[in-house]
Amino acid sequence: MTRKFDPELLYVECHRCGQPVLWKRGMTTKLLKLAKIDPSTLDERCVIISEGCPNCVPDETTFTTQVIRLNRAKDERSSMPAVAN
Repeated sequence: MTRKFDPELLYVECHRCGQPVLWKRGMTTKLLKLAKIDPSTLDERCVIISEGCPNCVPDETTFTTQVIRLNRAKDERSSMPAVAN
């Protein structure tokens, strides 16, 4: 039996400041529908990245977002930590 992944559980992070972004329930489903992304194609490796948030850009009320799928390391022992500049 396969489990259906709830898209509302996707982690959302601000690309600028790295803080988690919290929004009202249903917003993720609404954004996915607007972007024509089928929620059944998402899983626990997917995250949403926001190009800003109320914390780092307090004068803005809307932000561009992207859905990103993180890759799993093939060999956990030789995986390197991610580094961002």
